[in-house]
Amino acid sequence: MASILATGLLCGLWTLISTPLGLLGWAGFAGCTTYFTLGAGGSKDMRKAMLCNIAGVSCGMLIIILTNMTGIPNGAAIFSGLVTCLMCILGAKVLPINYTPGIFMGCFATFAANGDWFTLLLSLLCGSVLGFSCTKLGEIFSIWAQRFLPKHDQMVTNKMK
Repeated sequence: MASILATGLLCGLWTLISTPLGLLGWAGFAGCTTYFTLGAGGSKDMRKAMLCNIAGVSCGMLIIILTNMTGIPNGAAIFSGLVTCLMCILGAKVLPINYTPGIFMGCFATFAANGDWFTLLLSLLCGSVLGFSCTKLGEIFSIWAQRFLPKHDQMVTNKMK
């Protein structure tokens, strides 16, 4: 319950502040999702989520740039196919970005952001921090709950007496 409350509170706060700060709220949630799908393992997973999303944005921009530079008919399809192979290789073989879903998250978000890579990247990185913060605040709420709320086992035992 502590994690649920922390996540709800911080995600609501993110929604409130992201747009006024010039960030993409939805992209922050994509970065947060990348963090949580890695297992929410603290700062290690936050860094990995960030690096995977950065790699994905780079791949998305590569597709956009190659498509625009070459003017090849169906270039977007051709370059998407080639770069998708690259993303799969990166995700399977290259440490510390060996998490293919995180790379794909950054890549597809690049298209959704119409190539606005800078704003997207800031939003994704903030999203990774958001996920990490949800984990940490959930831990704090859990400690508070253990300290200040009655213990369930004690309540059950007392009722049985």
